[in-house]
Amino acid sequence: MIETTTRRWPPVVTVISVLIVVEAVSFLVASLLHAGVQFPLGIAEPRNEAAAIVEGLCGIFLAASAIVVFARAAWAWGVAVAAHVFSIAGVLLGIAAVSRGGAPGDEANAIYHPIILVVLIVTLILLVTRGARTALGRRGRALQKE
Repeated sequence: MIETTTRRWPPVVTVISVLIVVEAVSFLVASLLHAGVQFPLGIAEPRNEAAAIVEGLCGIFLAASAIVVFARAAWAWGVAVAAHVFSIAGVLLGIAAVSRGGAPGDEANAIYHPIILVVLIVTLILLVTRGARTALGRRGRALQKE
């Protein structure tokens, strides 16, 4: 009998991976909605090119981070952290634009922005745990200036 061993991720990395995929998909859907694409059941958003661009970039960066995490690249941790910092900045920009009237806002934006902000922050917090840093290429180094 041949025995094989599989390298398993710590549970925190599994949770992070699922969250990153959900975040990426949600940003890409939001980008399409703001680009004017209508989804079944009448789901639509006001056309907003700036929001479509920012949300599209967030979705692409998060999708790229998901790919490097799943590929177990040595630099996955840095890419995932950078994608989350960028996305948090993008959401804060969106919240500011909607709140000052610089962008069309409706109930969907008022609900989506705070929820995705919390999810992004939770994922970022999980990324800085020792298990995630070690598993995703940071090798347990403390977060400090190098």
